[in-house]
Amino acid sequence: MSQTLAISAIDYCRPQKLHELDNTQLQALPVSSYQLPDGTYHVISQYRDKTWRLEDERFPSNVRDNQKKLRFDTLPSKFVDAVKFALKHYDIKYNPSGTTLVGAFRNLRPFLNYLDAINVKSITAITSMHCANYVHQCKQSISKKTQRPLSKKALIGRFLAIESLYHNLIGTPWAFAHPWIESSAFHLAGATGQGKRTAKTKVIPDSELKVLINHCNAVLEQASDLIKLQAEIVRDRDVLAKTNHFLKFKGYAGLREFNALYKGIPDAMAIIILTFSGIRIQELCAIQTDAYRIEDNDEDIYYWLKSHSSKTDEGYTEWLVPEIVIKAVEVQKAYVKPLQERLLEEQSALLMKDSHDPRGLKIEHFKHHLFLTNSTRQRNQVNALTNMAFDRRLKTFGNALKVKGLTAHRFRRTFAVYVAQSAYGDLRYLKQHFKHWGMDMTLLYSANNCQDEELYDEIAVQIKNFKIARVEEFLDEDTIITGGLANKLISYRSNNEAVRTFDSRTKMAEHISDSVNLRSTGHSWCTSDNAGCGGRSSIEGTACVDCSESVIEKKRHGTYFKGVYMQQIELRQIDDIGEAGKQRVERDIERCERVLKDIGLWDEVKEVSADG
Repeated sequence: MSQTLAISAIDYCRPQKLHELDNTQLQALPVSSYQLPDGTYHVISQYRDKTWRLEDERFPSNVRDNQKKLRFDTLPSKFVDAVKFALKHYDIKYNPSGTTLVGAFRNLRPFLNYLDAINVKSITAITSMHCANYVHQCKQSISKKTQRPLSKKALIGRFLAIESLYHNLIGTPWAFAHPWIESSAFHLAGATGQGKRTAKTKVIPDSELKVLINHCNAVLEQASDLIKLQAEIVRDRDVLAKTNHFLKFKGYAGLREFNALYKGIPDAMAIIILTFSGIRIQELCAIQTDAYRIEDNDEDIYYWLKSHSSKTDEGYTEWLVPEIVIKAVEVQKAYVKPLQERLLEEQSALLMKDSHDPRGLKIEHFKHHLFLTNSTRQRNQVNALTNMAFDRRLKTFGNALKVKGLTAHRFRRTFAVYVAQSAYGDLRYLKQHFKHWGMDMTLLYSANNCQDEELYDEIAVQIKNFKIARVEEFLDEDTIITGGLANKLISYRSNNEAVRTFDSRTKMAEHISDSVNLRSTGHSWCTSDNAGCGGRSSIEGTACVDCSESVIEKKRHGTYFKGVYMQQIELRQIDDIGEAGKQRVERDIERCERVLKDIGLWDEVKEVSADG
């Protein structure tokens, strides 16, 4: 029986006190609803239902429909009443996201199956011993997906679900003893007292990223032509009848090659956006066609990508991006336009027949999305791009280029690492291939209230880790260094007393990095905590040689000093540079000689010096 409310199910339930409702009222309680055109709400699920289907609005747009359901018929029946009460009580009290609520339900399921297997008759019969044994079993379990022991994250999720069940059943007929007095889900999962955390998501290697971006950039450059040709093929029946001949005339081998290139456009554009923005997959899927704004302050132009982030409840969020992201957005807007037109036509037809049609109303939430899918399994129905669908496409796309194991989050981590490296003058591949963007966006980010704060924090962590790694490198006996600070660092390496103060050299580097300023000049590491030379080294690179705050590495800076030395030897032969010019040349030659001798490169250039 359909039920209509004046307000949403969430608002209807908010003032309710579940323990005060009799069973009839409880069973009739609305769990979820969607809004109708007249402003009222149609109930989707009630408390009594075997399956609670939650509202689309409570999930990121990339979540599939079957991941929005709580199926109580998958639980042992003797536990269902207690679990329903606990979840609804939690829902009313905290109003969690749909993903959190579904996650809590799914994390409870293994525990309830375990209780059923050991013949526990009811929730009230749960003891701390049952919980302790379950913890032990979980730690011995192997994940079916990874064929490895359950991760700390998975263990925390399972143990937190039990804690939540306990807390939400206090004062009810299903109340049970505390699962683990004087402990916690995090401690039992081994997530406390672990010291420094390291990221598990693997950075995409330079060589693989280069392959990906070069390919995607090539697709970006030819995408407009592909989209125009596709429109012409669809529009003109004469062309459609002679497609292969038409495409060969346009420079393509045939329909198969053309289709492969055309269908690869959204994946290539998504990769470009992910690579150069650092956004999450759910934020990519939520981008709409008005996806960016441009800020022109007469001196520089800044591009801000716009989307909605539900991961950290930030809502509307912006990311500073290079122009290539905006180009990718514009290409994707052109690509997705036919799909959006089909959606609008479908919605109009459905609502004309029935103004309450669920599919017609659902389309309203994603009809302007930049990334849509054409579901062949659903008779070519157009839908929002889901996380699982994109993950499959991403892996297929990467495999075709021999780049294995691509996941959306790897792009976010890779982005953070590159930004950290750029803060120390090391943009490497990105700087070489996309010179229009410097990635130095810290101040801009901090001035934007709509920024993705979690990404900013992740970048800060990577900068910190990069700094620790450089200090650890300085302390390594195998690292050849010179410069004003080199002797102090070299003596510190052999100071066993200093090393004994810490558990390891890594710990020592971590401690030292907190008190050391470190930035790259491109030809040295500068550790000055004030203006130092005032930036003079940017136009006079050899000035760092005489600076007491500099560290010059053979691996990173040796080539630079070799190049400057060779250049100065050539300048020495010129007669018309004046006396001041000659003095500067001799001074730079002397500085370079000192560096090259200290780092063991003098033998490679001394013959040039003799000839000069």
